[in-house]
Amino acid sequence: MTNVHYQDLAVKYGVLDALTTELGNVAKKLEEDISALKGDVQRIAEGWGGDAYEAFTTQHKKWDAHANGIHQALVTIGHRIHEAGGDYRSGDHKAAGYFQ
Repeated sequence: MTNVHYQDLAVKYGVLDALTTELGNVAKKLEEDISALKGDVQRIAEGWGGDAYEAFTTQHKKWDAHANGIHQALVTIGHRIHEAGGDYRSGDHKAAGYFQ
């Protein structure tokens, strides 16, 4: 059985905010890198033809779908962490009200 320490379960609003910002930055950088890579690959592939180009295009579409999926996952996780931070804050304020 895992030894759980209660301090490990603490929610720190600043950490949630920083994590949300960091995930947003990573997602934006990934999107920029994917766009740049896509442009580079398209310039190279313009001169291709035949079966090699068709095979490349098929694989490139699959890669794009996976890369976009990773980007969307980062964005979604960032949004969910942001929402969770707000939910924790609301609950914390409500609980504090019981002691006043």
